[in-house]
Order: sequence, then C-alpha cells, then structure tokens
Amino acid sequence: MAIVINGSGTISGISVGGLPDSIVDAGTLATDSVTAAKIATNSVDSAELIDGAVDDSHMASISGRKNMVINGAMQVAQRGTSATGIDTDSSATEAYRTLDRFIFGGNDAGVWTMTQDSDSPVGFGSSMKLDCTTAKSSLDAGSYLYVLNRIEAQDLQQLGYGTSSPQAITLSFWVKSPKTGTHYAELYHGDSSGSTKRKNSYAYTVSSANTWEKKSMTFAGDTGVNAIVNDTGYGLMLMWYLAAGSNLTSGTNTNDNWQNTEANRTPNQVNCADSTSNNFYLTGVQLELGSTATDFEHRSFGEELALCQRYFHQQGRQGSDRYEHFLNVAAFNTTQARGVIPLPTTMRAFPTVSADGDFQTITGLDIQTISLADGGGNPSVGLNFAVASGMTTSYAYTIRSDNDADSYIQFDAEL
Repeated sequence: MAIVINGSGTISGISVGGLPDSIVDAGTLATDSVTAAKIATNSVDSAELIDGAVDDSHMASISGRKNMVINGAMQVAQRGTSATGIDTDSSATEAYRTLDRFIFGGNDAGVWTMTQDSDSPVGFGSSMKLDCTTAKSSLDAGSYLYVLNRIEAQDLQQLGYGTSSPQAITLSFWVKSPKTGTHYAELYHGDSSGSTKRKNSYAYTVSSANTWEKKSMTFAGDTGVNAIVNDTGYGLMLMWYLAAGSNLTSGTNTNDNWQNTEANRTPNQVNCADSTSNNFYLTGVQLELGSTATDFEHRSFGEELALCQRYFHQQGRQGSDRYEHFLNVAAFNTTQARGVIPLPTTMRAFPTVSADGDFQTITGLDIQTISLADGGGNPSVGLNFAVASGMTTSYAYTIRSDNDADSYIQFDAEL
C-alpha cells in the first residue's frame, strides 16, 4: 500500500504491522495523542508495564477502602434478621433494629417491619426490606420516614470540609421502591453547629415501581461550615426518605445545595407509607471520593462483621443452643461473681451493656441481674452476675443460658 501525505499533513497507508519495532516511542508522539479511548480493552496488562511505572501517586487516595459506608451490602444483622411492629404513629422512633449500621426511624408514618431479605439485584445476596403493615395515607405536617447511616468523623478527614478545597463525594445505591416518582437521599453534616446543621438533599427518580434500579449522585464539598472534627463522633449522616410531611416538603429544592431550611429538604417526596402493599428495599450503598460512581466494593463477610463490631457486638442467640456458655466468673461473696468478657475488637467508645433472657451457672444457680463491674477495659468488659444465694467465695462458675436460645448480652457503642 502506498504511503500518502495529504495537504493537511495527515499520513495514511501505514499499518501497525508495517512499522519496525521501536520506531515509535514517547518522543515521537504528540502530547495527549494517546488517550484511554484509543487503547483497546485488555491491551495493556502487567507485562506491558515497566517496574516502577505505577506508584502510589497513580492510585486512588483510599484504594482498597473506597467505600466509606460499613455494611452497604446488608450482609451483617447481629441483632437479628427481623424487627416487627415498628410503630411510628404512637411516637417518634429512631433505632438500630436489624441490619448493622443502619437506623430506621419515623414519626406519624405508619407501622413497619424491617428485615434482612434475600431479594436483591445481581451481584448482591441481601437487602434491607421495609414492609408497611399499617398505612398512613394522609401525612401530617410533622410526618417523616427514613433510613439513615452515620459515619465516624475520624474516618472522613480526607474530605477537607471547612477548608477552601473540600472534596466532592459520590453516593450510589440500589433501590426497589413501591412508588415511581421523586425520592430523596440526603447528606447531613453532623459537625456543623447547633441550629445551622447543614443538609444537602438530592432528588432521584424511580422510573419503575417494584423494580431494582441503581442510583448515583455527587455532592460538592461543603466550604460554609466547620471542619469535620477528628474524633469518634459522627461527621456525616446519609438519609433515604420514604415519606415526608409539609414541614419538609413545602419549600423548593436544588440538588447538590448545602442549606439548612427544613422546608427545602424533600419537596414532592412520594409517600411510601400509603398502603400495606408497599415494600421498600435498599442495598449496595457506597460513598466514595470523587465525582464518579464506581463498581461496588465487596468485602468479605468476616471483614464486614469486624467493622460492624467496632460499634455493636452481641454474644448469644447462636441458633438453637439453649445452654450456650458465655464466660467463667469468680465469686467474691455468696451472691455475686465477677468476670471479664473479651471483645472481638476495640469499640468506638466504652460500650453500654444490656442483657435479655434466662441465665444460670452451670451448677444451676439462677442469675438475677447482670451489671457492669470494675475490671476490664476496651476491648474487654467486666461484668457482675448476681444470684439469690448459694455461691462459695473464691469459687469459679461458668455462666450459661438457661434453656433459652434467645439469651444474649449486647455491647453497644453506636453513633
């Protein structure tokens, strides 16, 4: 084939196979003449990279830990897989209930059941399911219903909030809603001060009811508030609305706008509480640096569980084991014994402790109360176990559940 140079200087008639090896190198290529669009898929692999060509400066700033959300794939549910009778009509309620790190709350917006469910999009095994069991077809002005997730402040220092160059972050998730139309996700800055706590509400549209859809949105960094304090409190909160009354809907909203006017938070939000046929699902939640939603970062179940246990740990409720052994203790008088339970990881703060169910010593003495004791320290907790009588001072006893598979001890350091 002839080589042709036209009047504009363009050369044609040369194929890659017609060029001797090494005749084209970096010195003969114009700046920016080779872009990603001109490189065939899989044409460059590790064999084509010289040693040292890719270093930390070419990698994402939090490579391998890009997702700031813990349990975004809804894998971990230490408290149990179902919570029923969540009554937002009787009083405002907000609590961690089933899936770790996710709160479900509301006011005057029906009665609900929250479960870890297997209905999920391709690539995921679990989702959060919110099932409306008592409807609220006409919302009051103060009605609201949401899912939220709090993120520890010291894990958000890379965002640079409160500086002249805060970083943009992108939220992505999979949602299956019973309603088409306008829904809201919101970023809430927890370290902004007092009544000026700032919110960034983002409207997204569900196109098909009861169908899994992936959504993504980018939030600009917030320059107008305090920095996110480098501590163990919460720095940002993610919220997904299912319903909202006029206190939150009567204004106007502009996506990606930091503000603190309540009425501007969720205009035109659909009411997912208007029928007992309504089920709302959520999974694949990811929050990452930058303005692009990348593929979800899957972590192993063990790793995800360990991250969750920084905030909450439950010992007990192990299937059908009605006589599960919890720990060994030593009696310091005839009615009390003390022991230390090691925790699986250092918790965010020294935990509060609660227990439920029937407990006894392995010798058959019924435990009447369980309380915090001196001794132990994060990551371990000292506990006192009290009986009516019958212990021998300085003797060792094993504490177990008393024919009760639902007995548990909880350690809570949630945000």
